[in-house]
Amino acid sequence: MFTTTRIKIKGNDVYINKPALFGKKTDEHFGVISLEQAVPTIRVFENNQLRKAFRLETLATNPNLRGQYFHISVRIQENGAVMIDGVISKYPDKHANLQDDDFEGIRFQPFFLNSIDPTIAQRLIGNGVFAKGLHYAGLVTPTSVRVICVCDKCNKSFTVQHVHAGFSECQYFYSDDSQQTLLVSYGKFDNMPQQLQEAVDDHIIAAIESQLPEPTTGKGSYRYYNSFCCPHCLSPYIDFQKNKHIRPSEYYALTYINHKFYSFKEH
Repeated sequence: MFTTTRIKIKGNDVYINKPALFGKKTDEHFGVISLEQAVPTIRVFENNQLRKAFRLETLATNPNLRGQYFHISVRIQENGAVMIDGVISKYPDKHANLQDDDFEGIRFQPFFLNSIDPTIAQRLIGNGVFAKGLHYAGLVTPTSVRVICVCDKCNKSFTVQHVHAGFSECQYFYSDDSQQTLLVSYGKFDNMPQQLQEAVDDHIIAAIESQLPEPTTGKGSYRYYNSFCCPHCLSPYIDFQKNKHIRPSEYYALTYINHKFYSFKEH
């Protein structure tokens, strides 16, 4: 059992308690969780009430986590945000570094303690990766770090991988059901909107979309404003239809864990 003033880790469960009367609002804890299941779940409790359950979906290259270890970091910020991340390792006393080929970093979607402000989560529904804290503007998230998201509707977790579309000099288009993500290099079409481009012409978008191939699985089309959906209930997780203004600045393209990114030249 690992304990700090406010954070306790027991088994695969993280317990967060209220600060003492004159205690600090912030806290940080580092620990190691022994994984006893092939696909384990890390549960997080606030004052003994279950808040989040993060399923550690596995990479195809490391499908069974039983007998491995999760080196975990739990941080509580001044504003009540809970930040959890960690690294999968075969050893209890060490883990790979970011530069190593076998590095497996995992970031949990941050959330706010209900004891601080229970309405914050409602305001983040349908918003993008930066507002949700999945990625941070000005800091590049390596592709070896995957993110566990939690659906705003069904509350189930799912894992995504990413590419930085700006650095890759490409635009991305999600299929209607988010099962496929198409990457199209800037030079493939005239006037292709680029990442962080402030003005996006809907007529140009429509012309480009009319020339895109159909997804190879499922139904529908690739669209610039297609939302990225929860794989369990298909509700919009990043709702670009309702939040079109954020689309140009969302320069991380996402796909579900173990799903490849498709490129325009492949079709």
